[in-house]
Amino acid sequence: MKHLPPSIQTRRLILRPFGPSDAPAIAAALNDPQMSRGLLMVPFPYLQADAEWFIAEGAQDALAVCLKDGPLVGAMGLGNTLGYWIAKEHWGMGYATEAAKPLLTQHFSSFDTPVKSSYIDDNHGSARVLEKLGFEIVGNTLLQIKSRNAEIAGKSVVLTKQRWEQLT
Repeated sequence: MKHLPPSIQTRRLILRPFGPSDAPAIAAALNDPQMSRGLLMVPFPYLQADAEWFIAEGAQDALAVCLKDGPLVGAMGLGNTLGYWIAKEHWGMGYATEAAKPLLTQHFSSFDTPVKSSYIDDNHGSARVLEKLGFEIVGNTLLQIKSRNAEIAGKSVVLTKQRWEQLT
């Protein structure tokens, strides 16, 4: 993420850098086949050691998504693409959309470059999140899903600065 802020607050959430104490919550959320089935780089099973590695080595472009009262509910990153996950028990509550909006606002206030993302075809929740944010489908793709060791059919989507400004 370009110019990662120390934290961002929304109405219900705090987005902040990951810390070592987040490893148990990350491992608990991602060690679920329903969670890992649509995430590109997440292995299954997902162990505490995987979460510790992610925090130490892989989380530079990501923020922890936490409820204001504390619990970690997911992750959100905006590097070359928008990527995220929300723990299964928090699906359908609008947290991914709420967390993405300030990151996209920050991106488009500094850059004109479009933001890309993708989702597997049967991940209707992610499709809806990206649609609500204004992303538009630009093509079909095959996504290499580590937990399945397979290429899975999906959609490539893009959000332009012009479209974002029209929607906000």
